[in-house]
Amino acid sequence: MREQTVVTLREALFNEVFKPGDKLVERKLAEQTGVSRTSIREALSQLESEGLVTRVAGKGMFVTRLSEREVRQIYEARAILESAMARLFVERASQEQMDELARRISEAGETDTSELARQHAEKLDAVWDIIMQGAGNDITRQMTFLLHGRVTYLRTVTTRVASAERRRNTMALLHGIFDALRARDADLAEKLTRGYVERSAAFALSLLRDSGQNAKSSSRKQRIDT
Repeated sequence: MREQTVVTLREALFNEVFKPGDKLVERKLAEQTGVSRTSIREALSQLESEGLVTRVAGKGMFVTRLSEREVRQIYEARAILESAMARLFVERASQEQMDELARRISEAGETDTSELARQHAEKLDAVWDIIMQGAGNDITRQMTFLLHGRVTYLRTVTTRVASAERRRNTMALLHGIFDALRARDADLAEKLTRGYVERSAAFALSLLRDSGQNAKSSSRKQRIDT
């Protein structure tokens, strides 16, 4: 029950049923999900460990509102870890893992324009999970798990607003990374992976700045209307 509750609440966060900054009230969540407040409390603790919710002393739990600094740091960590994993994948991945990676990239490229952003983000998650597996470094996989929730959240948000052209460019970059991995070119795979993450970072940060500017504009309008 606890795990199912975690999954339910996590998906609600990824799909922005609850917005950044929203307060999460145990009683209301229990009524909405039909589970006990104990299960809700345990699930929120798990989501807090993933960085998706934040506990404010004396006030309760809130949906994490990522700052520009935090988003930049998340992508910096991704660039370091994922580019290193691409290099290790070249050195250690089996042919079976290479074939599985090709299949996962193909599936991600088949995303229909009407498909939910969350589903597409899951397919991209699966691509990078295979790369992590093929890299064969369990300690690094544990490190990336600490970022996983926030990375998937950002990936879902950016996918939701990405244009069809941007998605095509994303897939072209993934295919380029795969070609380097298949050719066992560690230097190129590492370089392309870092570029892929830095491109994602620039897009996410631009969205964050735009949302901040819109929020300020809305706030000023409300004061004027008042």
